[in-house]
Amino acid sequence: MQKRDFVKSVLAVSVAHIFLAPLARAGSVGGFGGSTELTQLANNVELVNSYIQQAQAYVTQLDQYRNMIQNTLNIPNQIWGMVMNELSGVANLVKQGQALAYSAQNIGQQFVNTFKGFQFPSGFNFKTDYKKWSQTTMDSLKGALESANLQSQQFATEEGVLSQLRSMSSSATGQMQAIQVGSQIAEQQVQQLQKLRQLMMLQLQSQNTYMAAQQQKEDTIQAAKQDAYEYRNPRPSSYQNFRGGSN
Repeated sequence: MQKRDFVKSVLAVSVAHIFLAPLARAGSVGGFGGSTELTQLANNVELVNSYIQQAQAYVTQLDQYRNMIQNTLNIPNQIWGMVMNELSGVANLVKQGQALAYSAQNIGQQFVNTFKGFQFPSGFNFKTDYKKWSQTTMDSLKGALESANLQSQQFATEEGVLSQLRSMSSSATGQMQAIQVGSQIAEQQVQQLQKLRQLMMLQLQSQNTYMAAQQQKEDTIQAAKQDAYEYRNPRPSSYQNFRGGSN
């Protein structure tokens, strides 16, 4: 098995383990919630996986368009419209990734506020790490756009992206440059989304492990209470073997 397949298998097993852990019962711990946060975070991990696949597909498709320009020196307007859709999709992935990081950070804060005894593993600061991830992603985006004399501020909106692309579509050189930048950003998104997935998996595993421990503690207490209330006869009755009858 190749290394990539092995990593995918390990990830799949990890996700399955997290989903099959006491996620369904987590809401009963201590009378508080918890399952909502875990379920939402698990769903976000799945979204990241789908975004990674989309980014990889954009890289492949944009590379094909780049080869087309190299061979024909120009792209028909109809095909260029498809290119613009691909590049707009890349811009949307950047925005969606930022939204997921923000959501994961909020989920972590809600969990910490609800469960006062919970602490993330040493070396993982969910606030700092997610902010750092977001900043690194935007810095990479800015660098890629500035290399083509584009403005990162306009890349934040779909209309801004389309406006810049229209200005580059008048020549084969401009088309090539737009495609190269789009492909570069898509490749960066693959890497950054993989890092985001690692952060979210660590957060999910940490919170889920805590909930499992809390549930086990509650189950133990309930079992002890039930055992204490259960009636037990301390000694056999003196009449246990009595047989009635006449003298």
